Amino acid sequence: MTGRITATLSAPFKAARPLGGLILAVAAALLGLGLRYGFIEPEQIGAACEQAGPWWCVLRRGLMFAVGWNALGLAALACALLSFLPDPRRHAMAAHGALALGGAGLVLYNATAASAAVVLALVTLALRRQGPAEKP
Repeated sequence: MTGRITATLSAPFKAARPLGGLILAVAAALLGLGLRYGFIEPEQIGAACEQAGPWWCVLRRGLMFAVGWNALGLAALACALLSFLPDPRRHAMAAHGALALGGAGLVLYNATAASAAVVLALVTLALRRQGPAEKP
């Protein structure tokens, strides 16, 4: 009887299990927004990097190159597809990696592949964390 009560009480919370991954995606998106509006788009930083700029201009150019080739979105999509593998330890790590890369990719000009990766990773976390089917 106790097991049935516990199963009944925990049923509404099963849908909220991927919430930690969603929070990770939002945190990565906020970090991506900071990079976008504080490091990539300001004209002063672009002008400083036009000439022989500071050492961090190499990082800026590398980030812009990766964004231009959709690297964040494709890496997030690769992680999301890897999260469907049967290994239970690696699927969660790959899904969370997809959420982190996808969250940043959503705001760093890679929204197409990143959005698919975020959805796939959240579906993976929701399906894998449900556990075995409960008996009535």
